Amino acid sequence: MNLLKCLLLFSVMLVSGLSLAAPADFPIPDTIRPAVNFWVRVYTEADTNSGFLHDSQDLSVVYEKLARDNDHINKRRKKIADDLLVLASGKRSGLSASQRKILALWPGDVSNARLAKAAESIRWQLGQSDRFVAGLQRSGAYRRYIESVARAMDMPIELAALPHVESSFHPGAYSSAAATGMWQFVRATATRFLQVDYVVDERLDPYASTHGAMSLLEYNYNALGTWPLALTAYNHGANGMARAVKEMGTTDIGRIITAYKGARFGFASRNFYPQFLAVLEVEKRANEFFGPVQMHRHPEFAELRLDMFVDAKVLAETMGISFNDLKRDNPALQPAVWSGTKRIPKGYKLKIDRSVFNGDLLRVVSAIPGSQRFTAQIPDASYRVNRGDSLSLIAERYNTSVSELVAINQLRDRHTIRIGQTLLLPQPEGAAPILLADTGNVGITTNASPAPSREMPQDGKYVVSRGDTLSIIARRFRLSEDSLLTMNRLGDRDLIYPGQTLNLLATDAPDVLVAVNDTGGTDSLALNANLADEEKELPQLLQLSVDSDTAAVDVKEDVLEVEAEAKLLVDLSADPSDYTVMADNSIEIQEAETLGHYADWLGLSSWDLRRLNKMSFKQPVISGSRLKLDFSKVSIAAFERKRREYHRDLQAQYFRNWRIQGTEDYSIRNRDFVVNLARQRSVPMWLFRQYNPEVDIGHIQIGQKIVFPKVERVDI
Repeated sequence: MNLLKCLLLFSVMLVSGLSLAAPADFPIPDTIRPAVNFWVRVYTEADTNSGFLHDSQDLSVVYEKLARDNDHINKRRKKIADDLLVLASGKRSGLSASQRKILALWPGDVSNARLAKAAESIRWQLGQSDRFVAGLQRSGAYRRYIESVARAMDMPIELAALPHVESSFHPGAYSSAAATGMWQFVRATATRFLQVDYVVDERLDPYASTHGAMSLLEYNYNALGTWPLALTAYNHGANGMARAVKEMGTTDIGRIITAYKGARFGFASRNFYPQFLAVLEVEKRANEFFGPVQMHRHPEFAELRLDMFVDAKVLAETMGISFNDLKRDNPALQPAVWSGTKRIPKGYKLKIDRSVFNGDLLRVVSAIPGSQRFTAQIPDASYRVNRGDSLSLIAERYNTSVSELVAINQLRDRHTIRIGQTLLLPQPEGAAPILLADTGNVGITTNASPAPSREMPQDGKYVVSRGDTLSIIARRFRLSEDSLLTMNRLGDRDLIYPGQTLNLLATDAPDVLVAVNDTGGTDSLALNANLADEEKELPQLLQLSVDSDTAAVDVKEDVLEVEAEAKLLVDLSADPSDYTVMADNSIEIQEAETLGHYADWLGLSSWDLRRLNKMSFKQPVISGSRLKLDFSKVSIAAFERKRREYHRDLQAQYFRNWRIQGTEDYSIRNRDFVVNLARQRSVPMWLFRQYNPEVDIGHIQIGQKIVFPKVERVDI
């Protein structure tokens, strides 16, 4: 009898609107089920020549399916709005057929106010069924690899379906928000995990970018605690979702999606998780919706990490393959490489499909003549645009073509350049560097080669030499300029002088040193001395596939919201730290902040802040504690902007030198010092806290589990 009941229950599940319950990692709260069902319809019932007029808030209310005709869509939208306003007046008898049809879509107790609001919330959604099928076909080339990465990282394999939402598995997709590739990374987020520059852009490599995407999702999960929140953060940013959790007082994704009113939490963000759930459902029932789908072939690659710089044409000729095959299999290499302006860089992982090359890749590449093997990159030649310049004039002047300039500079518009803009110029291999004379704002310049790295002096000290700059010293010892500023209490990065001694190690001012003793307690040895400097005491954005209309009508609204805060927030989208000022004018102190920073941003003195908070002269500020501020000279908005800009620049500088390659779980041992552990791994404390937001560094116990990001130094 029990078996019969189970079979009956299973049968009911198979014929329900959603065939099977979502995995435990990906729950479907009742509050968002209508949205999931709506996106299933978008992916299966309408192609890109048609779509739905619907209510933007309640996705269970779908007014009509229409052909893609703007004039007709606008006429029908106006007619529906007029009918809604009639209903909003309270009229319930003598209704027209269209008014009765609309009223039937709403609950029986719908209020007049809700109907009036609905008249202003009629949204057009383009259908996606043909794109979904195309994405399903393309996924055959990548799905097995993505799932293998997810398994290796002990993450749910369902995450491999996410590119359906992002790009329809198109590795070359671009969005209106400058998101790029199959996983739709914006540059600022991508640089945490991937190489992104004008020589190599790993966002365009579907395999390399998969590792970056999984690392970002893993980070989101560690920071936020649930997969629904981690997925929504992929669109809205961990920072934004941490704010939503804090303001709502819950991690319930259903409540957050339906009730959170964050300024940037628009249609795209609210619907990101429902879209993902819909994708899982459509994939499970793909044969039912689309019939048999022929998947693309999953390629097998020969791979080799290059130990030299080499010209792309030379490499193709040596391997005996076509230039186009090499270019197809290595989409991360930028136009500068294919034009010969730059060489394929040392350390790049070369890939070639075994269907066109099935030999010994190492043996063949080793046969490249010594005269064609280089230890350095072709130096940059660049031109600063002057008044009256055009691309055609610049191309003629430097014996190149407009198309070449467009390609190597990744210009979106060949007719738009601006005064002062720096353009890269093709430079023949072997050409001597062209040096810029000081002739105003026109000229050719070559970027100086980075200072060779050195071993850290045993005493952690460096004496400034003539010609040194802070940036040169930072590159030489693999440090950030901001860390040098902080450790040496410098107020201006341009004011250093020959003979000056700089600290390279913060041994006398560690962030937090916590020793774990045998009894499991903690001894605080020093607290946040990085914040004791008295003198010097800026989602993932809206992401749409390049050819996608998933947010159609609301795109303009969301893009405006994004543009208003992009300079402040984009680089911090993956940072869940709270940089806002509370109603009582207090803030939570974050890593790498000092009283001097706050005083500078507020136009006050450090002593003003000490007096306001009743702090003694030697009392340090401690990360995680709260501090009251005085906004008599600057606005809260101006303070928050400066604070975000500081952290944006601090993090951007770090990720120019380091890239996250995964995570390492660690169990605290006797006499461990968290800061020492982090420093040994080249992980700054602000990054450690991003991966361990719930860890109280002042109360760490033996055996406690923490997470370190594994970082790799970037060759510069």
